[in-house]
Amino acid sequence: MYQPLQHVVLWMNQVLNVSSNFLSYSTQFQTSSSLSNTTILDFDANCSRFASEVNIPGVKLHFTQYVPGGTNLSFPENHLTCGIPYQTVSSDICRLAMTVPTSESSEISLEAWFPVNYSGRFLSTANRGFSGCILYNELEFATSLGFASVGANNGHNGTSGFAFLNNPNAIADYTYRSVHTGVVVGKELVKQFYGFPFHKSYFLGCSSGGRQGFKEAQDFPADFDGIVAGAPAFRLTRIMSWGGALYKATGDSGSDTFLTPELWAVVYDEVLRQCDALDGAVDGLLEDPGMCQFTPETLICSKGQTSNCLTGKQAQTVRTIFSPFYSLDGQLLFPRMQPGINTKKQVPFYFEGVPWELTEDWFKYVVYNDTTWDGRNFSVADAMIAAAQNPFNIETWEGDLSAFAKKGGKILTYHGLQDFVISSELSQLYYAHVSRTMDMPPRELDSFYRLFYVSGMDHCRGGDGASAIGQDVGSSAGRDPNENALMAMVRWVEEGIAPEVLRGAKLSTDGSVEYWRGHCKWPKKNRYTGHGSITDENAWQCT
Repeated sequence: MYQPLQHVVLWMNQVLNVSSNFLSYSTQFQTSSSLSNTTILDFDANCSRFASEVNIPGVKLHFTQYVPGGTNLSFPENHLTCGIPYQTVSSDICRLAMTVPTSESSEISLEAWFPVNYSGRFLSTANRGFSGCILYNELEFATSLGFASVGANNGHNGTSGFAFLNNPNAIADYTYRSVHTGVVVGKELVKQFYGFPFHKSYFLGCSSGGRQGFKEAQDFPADFDGIVAGAPAFRLTRIMSWGGALYKATGDSGSDTFLTPELWAVVYDEVLRQCDALDGAVDGLLEDPGMCQFTPETLICSKGQTSNCLTGKQAQTVRTIFSPFYSLDGQLLFPRMQPGINTKKQVPFYFEGVPWELTEDWFKYVVYNDTTWDGRNFSVADAMIAAAQNPFNIETWEGDLSAFAKKGGKILTYHGLQDFVISSELSQLYYAHVSRTMDMPPRELDSFYRLFYVSGMDHCRGGDGASAIGQDVGSSAGRDPNENALMAMVRWVEEGIAPEVLRGAKLSTDGSVEYWRGHCKWPKKNRYTGHGSITDENAWQCT
């Protein structure tokens, strides 16, 4: 086992709640170059030896690999659709690859990355879409911050839903079993590798990964002390149906209801003209899309106008997209696409005139187990069938989080207001559902559950605004809890200091910070005070 004196001291201090400079946020992360050669050699040797020492029933360990910091690690065995052929590893780690059974006929591929600069914290990464892909970029992000981390493939390889065809085990792994199994195994591996238990346990994920985080809080409340969940894909079956409905609204590219990319650029400019100033500043960002009741009919062509305008049918398409999606009996199936998504920069795949791939996969391989099903034939009746199925409660809509709250768990969730994949309104609907179910107003929910909206953030990352909140590699401006969402969660769990705002940085192409903005804790909204530059963080106020 690997147990340098400094790590024993850290662990004992944490257990005994003894203050130590070693625990400060400015000193707890050590680069590989600051560690002694003896420590590195011991770590390397332990990593090589550990393969013969693992003793966990059912776990088949394929290899351990010492990876020095600075290595550009390649993954030739990774499925091509995962799009992660390599990852630069910034700190010395021990990489473990294994398979773990989840039933008599199913298993997950699991990797554990254990850093030499171990902070006494455990973290599970997550997945995206229907992805059977280990997110190596998130493993790198977590281990660079000292977390012993695990990531799994959801029980299948690649990004297609084909694995779900007539295969309930694959659906169960995707819904909940992969993450939970990886957590159980990962925690035991940490104990065996370092020689002592972790101090606190964390989760980091976005999109489908955000849903996985909430699934853990709902069904396995003891797994994590802190969950950072971005743009969670609640109501997953309904997201799939919403994708079908948006395609039906736009039609094929030759339809008279279809908008070209040039027309979507015109729509975006008009959204800003009508709604940008509602938060007090004209900066190309909507801080509160809820205030924007967009009127697309202003774009209908005047007599003789032939460009930069819409037909009546095209205006109806836009209105449908920016309106909620209802069932045949008037039940809300999914909220509207929020105004403010930048359709000038990027037309969402929903609007491209072809059925969304994930919608087709879900209905082909899960709802109907029929590979001939065609997304062009989608109807609201299909949406009702899919919602009623809800396999393994994949909707993840349980409103009672009391078990997680009672054990002291914390949830920090964020959602970008330029998210063009999952409507940002979904997060506030779930928040309201929890509030009503638990009979707790926001000021009481604040004790364990905080939602932050990030203006200018696309789906999970990127966008036109201050979207780098410290959620992954390339979306972090530092390690300080005041500028890093994951470390803000650590401070909340371990010191009881909850974030009042989630600070985000607008990063330039070279990674330098152009400006900061504090993103407000829901239900507060960001407003420009009228004093100072609109890029001045202090010129904005949460009200």
